[in-house]
Amino acid sequence: MRDQLHEVIIPSLPPHRCVLAEAVKRHLHADALLTEPLLRDLEILIDFMRVEIEKGIQTTWIADEHKVHGGHHERHFDTRAHSLAVAVGNPVGLYEAATEVIDYAKAERLIDDLLQE
Repeated sequence: MRDQLHEVIIPSLPPHRCVLAEAVKRHLHADALLTEPLLRDLEILIDFMRVEIEKGIQTTWIADEHKVHGGHHERHFDTRAHSLAVAVGNPVGLYEAATEVIDYAKAERLIDDLLQE
């Protein structure tokens, strides 16, 4: 993920969005993987990436007289959007894994509290 941040994500985002990607990179270099600030920053970064991906998608209608609906839509990614679409999986995976670990730890604490009562 660190490499993708440096090589793909940061260069592909507009300059005003790179600040957040840099913050995520700092969290990762500090090995601060299970912190609320990292999760917040990751969630926002993922949203920014999805917006940038959508900006780089062109949808066209392909007419086809042999289809019931008369044709279909095709979506084409520009190079930047394609790179971001491929790269977004890592931040999403990290976010999901970290939230699962945090949720599991909270559940264990609740169970321990209930058993002690």
